[in-house]
Amino acid sequence: MYISRRPRLGKSRLGEPDLIFSYPWPEVAENLHMYLVSEFTSYFPGRVELLRRGDRGIATVPVREGKYHYAFVDSLYRVYQDYENPAREVVDLGLNIGKISVSVADAGLSELREALSEGGLHGELILHDERWPGYFSGYGGATVVRLFTLRGEVDEVSVIARANSSWRTFRAARMMRDEYRDYYEARVPDRVTAYYFVLGVDGKNVPFGIDGLGSQEPWVPGRGYINDTPWYLGTSYYLVFPDSFAGYSKEYASATSRPRTSIGGNLRALAERLDYIADLGVEAIYLTPVYVSNSYHHYDVIDQRHVDESLGGDEALEKLITKAHGLGLRIIMDVVVHHTSPCAKEFRDVLASWKSSAYWGWYRILVDSPIEVAQDLEALKRYTESGCKNFPEQLRGKKPFYETFAGLWGMPKLNVRSSEVLDNLCDIMRGLTLRGVDGFRIDVAHGLPDSSMTTLYECIAKDSDVPVIMEIMGELSSFPMGVVANSAMNYEARGPIIRFFKGEITAAELSEALNRQYLRLPLYVANALYNLLGSHDTPRILDVLGSSELVIRAFALLSLLYGSPSIYYGDEIGLRGGKDPDNRLPMPWDEGAWDKGLRSLMRDLLSIRRRVAALRYGFFRSESLGADAIAVERGYQGDEVVGYITRGPVSMGNIKCGEILLGRGFNNKVLDGFLICKS
Repeated sequence: MYISRRPRLGKSRLGEPDLIFSYPWPEVAENLHMYLVSEFTSYFPGRVELLRRGDRGIATVPVREGKYHYAFVDSLYRVYQDYENPAREVVDLGLNIGKISVSVADAGLSELREALSEGGLHGELILHDERWPGYFSGYGGATVVRLFTLRGEVDEVSVIARANSSWRTFRAARMMRDEYRDYYEARVPDRVTAYYFVLGVDGKNVPFGIDGLGSQEPWVPGRGYINDTPWYLGTSYYLVFPDSFAGYSKEYASATSRPRTSIGGNLRALAERLDYIADLGVEAIYLTPVYVSNSYHHYDVIDQRHVDESLGGDEALEKLITKAHGLGLRIIMDVVVHHTSPCAKEFRDVLASWKSSAYWGWYRILVDSPIEVAQDLEALKRYTESGCKNFPEQLRGKKPFYETFAGLWGMPKLNVRSSEVLDNLCDIMRGLTLRGVDGFRIDVAHGLPDSSMTTLYECIAKDSDVPVIMEIMGELSSFPMGVVANSAMNYEARGPIIRFFKGEITAAELSEALNRQYLRLPLYVANALYNLLGSHDTPRILDVLGSSELVIRAFALLSLLYGSPSIYYGDEIGLRGGKDPDNRLPMPWDEGAWDKGLRSLMRDLLSIRRRVAALRYGFFRSESLGADAIAVERGYQGDEVVGYITRGPVSMGNIKCGEILLGRGFNNKVLDGFLICKS
């Protein structure tokens, strides 16, 4: 069962809802841990754990208003439906579970429907929830302040703000309207140190402060503003899977499939190809893991303090960083915080010494005594003593006796609630920054509790020039971004973008999805998001969309969005590939196999991103122009840009276009492509 409850933030003001879940603890999971999975965990267990209270498990989750699908999952990835809640729908949980019927939670929407049916003004349901960083944020001389009212109940909104030691009034624009709400945003060209709102209602001005309607007591923000504009705001990334990029065995040079084993790519060869990457116009390289491991993907880490010799060792990384910096390229490293290899020294010590091990608390062992799993334990010990080669047949098809990533024996899950584990991970990250690493991507970040993620972020965030990019394969705007990290992989936007270009949703639906995400995020997070069309975890974008023409239109849209566009190596020259491992095919260095037109257009789009401040730092707004075209507006300190992207031919009668920065497919007021203009 669940309850949706709004916390009281002021005398006459409520916040975004909390969902409180309660579930009878299953007998078969008596000695296991239980997790809640939903859109706000990317359907992955770990972020929200049920706490045992008597015979039930309890969890409280701050969420944004909306409808959420959920289920419960135990340490062995067995799924439990909330039989106390009859509301059900079918969703795809992934995790080798697939499509199943799960429960549905209503987070505040029924209240909104009831209020709208009553009519009048519902002041308690006007949202400015300071617990969520997206309502107030800014950087480098710009601040956004947001207020969400019930649809049609307020005529206009202004912000009375103290900026530069004086109080001034700033009109808020209505950025979006949906079934329930009007979304207002005021843009202040300065740092705001205090503020409250004035609402226009039926010809009257009504103040709205900390205590709600009628209050003029201002908010005095203690966070949410950064003074500078760090390098990672609006930068561009190039994602490299090192084993497949350069230096691989010649026999794979024109391969159309690849094995799940190393093919010989390495960091020395990557360093020799940095000129190619720099010429493309990107500003940072994101490397998937390069640490000591027995797998070709290196996500089952044995030793995260050293580079695997198969990739060139520590010296190769140091030379790569030095050369990259010389070319003006930053290096972002993948950090694996969720799990290790069973060959990690800490896990081997647990297997050998059990509860006497100094690392016992680093993992979650699910049995009390080694006698309970004696045969499996001995098989696993032999496996680790051999260097994790030739996985034991007797373990195949069995459930591990410890928590893992996705039920895999080869990836024991770290207990990231342990301060010792977090201190160790923090020390690893700090050590990498001392070696010249410029930022981090946190693997399986959606599987960490917010408190653990916040600890890791704060460990690094003392240096504002080091971005922490969370892997979130779902709704990143359901996370308290700005508290847990300053960036994330934007799969949340990737989905609607792809569905739009495949003809599955309209431009209006795409625009609403983008506007909603932007309005939920702090400005300094929105413009630092890692925006992607493809990665080492997805099929190639050319395979997904089917044509290079649609790929370039999708990348044009990506280049206009808030945040940072990224290119998965090879996408710029039309590299194909389906699911893992074929999405990690070798980078072809025979230029005769390249789509040079695609690469040239991507270079041009990246060049505009570097030159135009509005695209790098600017505010955002989008709107649909019929079913097949979307318009994007970006603005920053007087620099205004507007872009138009279509998925087919669209008549564009009254477009705003002062100076064309880049266009494709615009002829006789019909656009069949994209157009980027200074407005």
